[in-house]
Amino acid sequence: MQTFTDAFPWFIPSVFFIFGAIVGSFLNVCILRLPRGMSIVSPPSHCFSCGAKIAWYDNIPILSWFILRGRARCCGAKFSFRYSAIELITACVFLCMALCLPLPKALFGAVFASIMIVCTFIDADTLSLPDVVTVGGCIAGGLISFAFPQVQDAYMDGYPYFISMIKSLIVSVVGVAVGSGLLYWIRLCAEVLFKREAMGEGDVVLIGCIGAFCGWQGALFAIFGGSVIGCVLVVPYMLFKAALEKCGLSKSGAKEGKEEAKNTNEGALSADESEDDGMIPFGPWLCMGGLIYYMFLSDFVREYLTSFASKLFE
Repeated sequence: MQTFTDAFPWFIPSVFFIFGAIVGSFLNVCILRLPRGMSIVSPPSHCFSCGAKIAWYDNIPILSWFILRGRARCCGAKFSFRYSAIELITACVFLCMALCLPLPKALFGAVFASIMIVCTFIDADTLSLPDVVTVGGCIAGGLISFAFPQVQDAYMDGYPYFISMIKSLIVSVVGVAVGSGLLYWIRLCAEVLFKREAMGEGDVVLIGCIGAFCGWQGALFAIFGGSVIGCVLVVPYMLFKAALEKCGLSKSGAKEGKEEAKNTNEGALSADESEDDGMIPFGPWLCMGGLIYYMFLSDFVREYLTSFASKLFE
């Protein structure tokens, strides 16, 4: 394998990119159907305007929106560019996995990334996270960690492989417990402080899912790193929104956005189906923090936090 990758260095990254685009097409289905309680298997891809089945040549990841110029071939109805955007995001994340991580960890990182992308867009659309994704992600993370200790960097050379499997599973379970437990207490304290629900229970399970793949260090980084990322991105948005409200422009813009969502069959829930009351979803920032940790910072953060914890309990 090493000889092959040396001879064709871009083969595996290219495969990851193409496979990521294909997976992104399936994630679009999950993002659209899971909040509505629909099956992700049946019926097959179809036009939400006229119900016609979408042919394979009109369902090419990333490219179909450009080829069809944003309109369904069957009836001419508009469909959102977000479908292609999610496919491109998934492809790029898979590519980063292939470029930044060893092959085994990159493969399982693709599973983790898929869960994070689904959670990000469902939470952004509905301010909720389906248990089938978050709880299922916790179970998947534990099973993958047990079967492949390389995911948690728990493989111990010179010992029976089963010992590494047990160690990796323990790391995963501790990650679920520490991440979910810490965020649960943060949630309770925030409710007491603000006299209202400040965070959904889905976020608590989501951080457990991140801990199942990334260990307790990754869960901690996702909580605090995700909060920083959220502040950096959300505060300018809130200031911009406040400026629009002061100028009397936000209501008309929101109304136009609702009409567009109804008329273009976007992947998001329609304006009437969503429960947006001004709350900002926390899930996307947790997911972003988890992915950044997994792809780029796991060695550094794990070494730092492990060293800090050992000094703390000396």
